[in-house]
Amino acid sequence: MTLNQRIHIIHTNDLHSRFENMPKISSYIQQVRKEAAEQGERVIVVDIGDHMDRMKLETEGTFGRVNVEILNQTGVEVVTIGNNEGLTFTKGNLEKAYQERNFNIVVCNLIDIVTKQKPNWVKDYWIQEVDGIKIGWIGATAPYETFYRLQGWEVLEPMPFIQNIVEQIRHEVDLIIFLSHLGIRADEQIAEEIPVIDVIIGGHTHRFYEHGLQKEGQPLICQVGIFGDYIGHLTIDFNRKERKIINIEEKTVQMESFQDDPIIVEVVKTFREQAKSELNQIVTILEEPLPIFLEMESPLGNLLADGVRSWVNAEIGLVNAGQILQGLEKGKVTKERIHEICPSPINPCIVKLTGSQIMQTLEQSLLDEFIHFPLKGFGFRGKEIGTLCLSGIKAEIDPLAEPYKRVKKVWVGNEEMVEDQEYIVGTLDMFTFGGGYPLIKEGKEIQYFLPEFIRDILATQLKEQAAIVKSFTKRWVSINIKDRV
Repeated sequence: MTLNQRIHIIHTNDLHSRFENMPKISSYIQQVRKEAAEQGERVIVVDIGDHMDRMKLETEGTFGRVNVEILNQTGVEVVTIGNNEGLTFTKGNLEKAYQERNFNIVVCNLIDIVTKQKPNWVKDYWIQEVDGIKIGWIGATAPYETFYRLQGWEVLEPMPFIQNIVEQIRHEVDLIIFLSHLGIRADEQIAEEIPVIDVIIGGHTHRFYEHGLQKEGQPLICQVGIFGDYIGHLTIDFNRKERKIINIEEKTVQMESFQDDPIIVEVVKTFREQAKSELNQIVTILEEPLPIFLEMESPLGNLLADGVRSWVNAEIGLVNAGQILQGLEKGKVTKERIHEICPSPINPCIVKLTGSQIMQTLEQSLLDEFIHFPLKGFGFRGKEIGTLCLSGIKAEIDPLAEPYKRVKKVWVGNEEMVEDQEYIVGTLDMFTFGGGYPLIKEGKEIQYFLPEFIRDILATQLKEQAAIVKSFTKRWVSINIKDRV
């Protein structure tokens, strides 16, 4: 046995079901394993969460089982979960998906809200022995407390748990590696406050560090962007006699030039066929097309706005047209087609807004800089925000007036909207995070509704002919156009 041992850690984060990169990642891992075996070195593969994304057909139709099988086939040994796993799948979905796993899942800050215990597929930490070297793996996920509670989980602030585990295992292991789906700010705090950790491999905030990020006397922080365009390759040289790291290096590797692993390609193909079969159920048969327009009112946008308003029992409904990527044609509409046109994992919510906040938001939704804003993140999987689709209100506008002076009157039922009165608005969770129309974030008494996504609401609406007929009723009314031309 040699005095110094080299360990390779290949790490991915925030793949978001980008299946096109997963076969290339597997090919690179195979290459490294072959080269390492010739030198008597060990390769460990880890994932930092948000591997699953229900935007993708294969994940949606198999409830994440395709992602688990790819992790298995790639030879991943330990993962933590991200908010895309924990918040967009029910407890039952996740338990079923992870039943077939060949890897360990470490999340120290997640428990079942009823049993106050961890689910049977999760560990606080895992100690792995690699050629006589003991590695302590700890994981944590972002504490979106409100949302997790609605899914039946209690997700806690991770710092106390991390500190306790580190104190518990530090004399039992040679290396401590923290798998963090907390984001870079939390990682920097942990690096400063718990410097005994050797490496933090992070995700969630999609940062890209070519050679990692490190301050003197603190652990190395690694994070490699998003979608698996790049992956991280961490090399640790460990001295057995002195029981310490003598060198540690991080590099990032672009996947574009690597060939596809045919095994992973076949896994994706097989599960895609299963997903298409599952989602081939007919939701409705339309008697006429339902178009969607990014810049103006449209029946399909109105249908979604009506559905959200009804679902959360609000006075007013506000959704953005950009949530729906395409209109629906006359004829059969399947679950797959609804997923295709409305892929975002967005949940409905209610919020109290004043009449003034609503009217200002309506003004913004008439401006190109809002309509065509290319929003990234917040769960949005569309391209541009789009104008607002309305329910429960009618807006009279002069489209040729100056910006922020176009909305002349807004009617709530038969009464004119009052600026300082509060209204209960059914809308989308992403707005309350600050994505899209910013005044909605300033609302009060926000309440979220899980687990249904807005595409589930849209499917419910499509089954009701009366709702479809109502969607053609205009909510934006132009006035004074003839006088101004």
